Amino acid sequence: MKRKLFAVAVAGLTLAGGSTLAAATPAAASQDAQPLALSCSLAWNDKNTAGIRCSGGSFIGWARCKNGQVTQGAQAASGTISYAYCTSVYSSLKSPFTRSDWGGVPK
Repeated sequence: MKRKLFAVAVAGLTLAGGSTLAAATPAAASQDAQPLALSCSLAWNDKNTAGIRCSGGSFIGWARCKNGQVTQGAQAASGTISYAYCTSVYSSLKSPFTRSDWGGVPK
């Protein structure tokens, strides 16, 4: 349904004039988008789980596990905690667990 509406809108803009078409395309809109800057900290951890708190937008926390896999938590709102469980990939947190072994990505 969205594609049909977009196609109709593009067709209408083409009839109105080609110069407005470029401004209305998704590619043009994505060029103006700025990446989201997050500030993250390790809020909590034990041998299996890392709790990541980020501010600056919604995010997904992640942690590196002893078996080399990276696990991710659930999407969380800015200022809350996303828990990444290494038990979900049959492992525990990498040891030693340093800053390069955890983080958050914008969502």
